[in-house]
Amino acid sequence: MNKILLISVIATALSISGCDKFKPKKEETAQTANIEWSCTNDNHIKGLQAFLKSEYLKKIDRSLRDSDYYKADEALLKTINENLKFDIKNIRTITQDTTKTSQLECEGELVVNFPKGLQKRAENAFLEQHNDCEEGCGDEGGTAYRTLNDYLENREVPLTISSDLVKGNFKFDVLKTDKEGITVNAQHQNEVLDAVVLVTVKAVQYEAYVKENEEIRARENLSSEKEAAQTELALKAMNIRKKEIDVDKVKVVERLNQTWDRFNDEQKAQLKQDQADWFEKRDVDCKVISQKRIYDISESERETYQKQYQYWDDAMQAQNTEMQYDKCFTQRTNERIVYLNNVFN
Repeated sequence: MNKILLISVIATALSISGCDKFKPKKEETAQTANIEWSCTNDNHIKGLQAFLKSEYLKKIDRSLRDSDYYKADEALLKTINENLKFDIKNIRTITQDTTKTSQLECEGELVVNFPKGLQKRAENAFLEQHNDCEEGCGDEGGTAYRTLNDYLENREVPLTISSDLVKGNFKFDVLKTDKEGITVNAQHQNEVLDAVVLVTVKAVQYEAYVKENEEIRARENLSSEKEAAQTELALKAMNIRKKEIDVDKVKVVERLNQTWDRFNDEQKAQLKQDQADWFEKRDVDCKVISQKRIYDISESERETYQKQYQYWDDAMQAQNTEMQYDKCFTQRTNERIVYLNNVFN
């Protein structure tokens, strides 16, 4: 009887001892699972940060190859790439009940740490590229944004840049799958990475933008000097021709008056109404003809001074109209003189 009791006690003792021995292991497994199934799991966050850095390196390499027209500062690029850090902070779980889902929605603040002084360089580069750049420069629609920060804030995923830090909300999911186990999926990662890449590209290509703008301004200055010289030449040619036209007009008026004065009173009376009608017709016709645009005059019909029309300003355009009128005036008056000389013959 005592032996049996002793065995039972021993068996019971072993049974209890066995339960106590394995209980901590089960709790540890459960705790580990709970830690892994969390938005704040340190391994998830480190893995995600490392993934963002590796994707950034791929994108920056491709972006610089695509824009190799602008020479990049390779030493600066190396410094940026070696020191650039992606940090995800202030993480919170959006999913309400984490025990009844295979997907956790998470949100945090993404902070991208650039080397000191890089922000100012990137901002200056953004301004340089969009101040004087040639047509087609800048794929980010620079004309719509005055500053780099304006551009970053107006993207699909808004970001800000301050004190060499690019910041913004960052959403990601923790997924539980049968095959892969627990994985992490970032939302809008490309949108965020593209913005970070742009900041780097601007910074390392800054000197290339400055050089291009200096060349553009030099070409513009040279072009302005040439255009000024051509405009001066066009004005001289026009003024010389105007003096000739003015002299011809004065002479033809004198000849018309002399021709009219040779008529007696009876002839003048007969021609008075006809002459008045002709005066009106001449003036109307010449006003119409003077309105003809220089572009509508064929190359062969243009006078020498008119061949410089591309350098005319508004005042010269108006002067050309007056000259066209006076030329017509002189021609029609000469024709009238011929008519009057033969009217009574």
